[in-house]
Amino acid sequence: MSAFENEDVVRLNDDKNAALPESQKKSGEFSRQAEKSVFNELTLNRSLLEQYKRAVDVSSIVSKTDPYGTITFVNDQFCRISGYCREELIGATHRLIRHPDNTELLFRDMWQTIRARKVWQGVIKNRRKDGTAYYVDSVIVPMLDPSGQINEFMSIRTDVTDLIEQQSLIERQFTDPLTGLPNRQKLTADLEADGERSFLLIDVSDFSEINEYHGYTVGDQVLKALAVMMQRLISQDTKLYHLGGDIFGVLTSQRLDVNQVTSLCNELSRRISSYPVIIEDQQFPLSVVIGAGSGTSAFIEADIALHSAQEKQLAFEVYGQGSRLKKRIEDNISWVGRIRDAIRHDRIEVFAQPIISTRSGEVEKYECLMRLRDEDGELHSPYAFLEAAKRARLYDSLTRIVIYKAFQHFSTRTEDFSINLTARDILNTETVDTLLRKAQMYELADRLIIEIVESEGIENYTQVSQFIAQAKEAGCRIAVDDFGSGYSNFEYLLKLDIDFIKVDGSLIRHLDTDANTRMLSEMIVSFGQKVGAQTVAEFVHSEAVKQAAEAIGFDYLQGFHTGKPKPLV
Repeated sequence: MSAFENEDVVRLNDDKNAALPESQKKSGEFSRQAEKSVFNELTLNRSLLEQYKRAVDVSSIVSKTDPYGTITFVNDQFCRISGYCREELIGATHRLIRHPDNTELLFRDMWQTIRARKVWQGVIKNRRKDGTAYYVDSVIVPMLDPSGQINEFMSIRTDVTDLIEQQSLIERQFTDPLTGLPNRQKLTADLEADGERSFLLIDVSDFSEINEYHGYTVGDQVLKALAVMMQRLISQDTKLYHLGGDIFGVLTSQRLDVNQVTSLCNELSRRISSYPVIIEDQQFPLSVVIGAGSGTSAFIEADIALHSAQEKQLAFEVYGQGSRLKKRIEDNISWVGRIRDAIRHDRIEVFAQPIISTRSGEVEKYECLMRLRDEDGELHSPYAFLEAAKRARLYDSLTRIVIYKAFQHFSTRTEDFSINLTARDILNTETVDTLLRKAQMYELADRLIIEIVESEGIENYTQVSQFIAQAKEAGCRIAVDDFGSGYSNFEYLLKLDIDFIKVDGSLIRHLDTDANTRMLSEMIVSFGQKVGAQTVAEFVHSEAVKQAAEAIGFDYLQGFHTGKPKPLV
């Protein structure tokens, strides 16, 4: 047909339309507009569906299976995370990527749900082609045909491996590896979440003897067995913790009154002592000491009560039953606040007390002593606040402040100076590193004397001996402080390479009047001379004591009579 003929046809049609009634013309026009509108809507919906599909395809791990579980489709994300190519997956089942850690119960529940035409959702652990694991949060949707029968299953998954591993890491951080119980970190978090509960702090009596005589492996088995026993003894809404070593904790779900706490302590103590732990057919009778507290300060109360029970040799003590115990904790809480405030405002000061040579009569050394200055300017010696500092975990900070200030001051002087360290300090690698680093930095190791506080007992000879060797290699000298205060042991002085023996004031203060203390002091001086250690008489408070110490043969004197502690300036 030519263009002219076509034009005639168009004109003819127009003529026919012109001949139609007006109502039919409008009806036809409306029909065309409706068709166009439907077409546009379908086009838009199709475009949106394509965009949705693309969004899901990019962000999610998608697969489809037939009603029997055979894979019919996987997207690129599925191939990427699983490590399998599309050809390996199509025609297989999801058993190909199933991790053996999953239980059969999980998949039984999943199949029962989706075969009932319901959506199933859950986290599944899968295994890549290279054997590594990954986790997916899965949603499985049954796709139904017009008759309501299952045509296929569509699975849409999200990779949650990082989240699961992070949760697992948190759980490990909150779990004691030996017993599987929640640890000290978890207890701290639980106490902060809700302080209005009751708490029991449980110490296994003489547990160190089991480790010493039967070995740490048996000791660990005893602790695990004890954990199982205690778990059975407490109610389901009460939580058991292993806080390290031979210390356990019990946290109730709500605050108990004094009678209820007493009953719980009594029951635990009685049952544990009644049933020995059996390891490899050997019985280990156990007993515990318990301290209990309640409310927002439950842990501190329990700690104080435990120490009180140990001092009184009781099976347990509940905070609140005695006003003296209550005052003790109130004092501790008060001191913790004052210590923190003093640290914050640089009111932890270092004083130096002179140590006089009996040969020259001159000051040859100084001992560095800690003092805390209150807001009102009042000074306090460590005896008033060290226990509170230890319980509040502020003690190590105090030690390091003394180290910093002592080195700063004596870097401009010529005398020797000493810094006190307890066994606790020696076992703290950060404190030891700080001390030796400062000695090297200021080049003062040859003038530094490290005083090991003997009154607390030096139980871990191996680690103390290692520290002494390390300090001496750096050029420092070692003194044992408070010797003769009750824990004294000449044997360990032979084992440890000591330069100075500082004799405790309990012996020196009556040196001029008490024949027994004079005889014991003479023995220590003689012993020091034989092992090559110089001796220092502490607490020289009068001229008579000074003369008695000089007569016995002490190398150095220290006390208020020979020189009071003064602030470093």
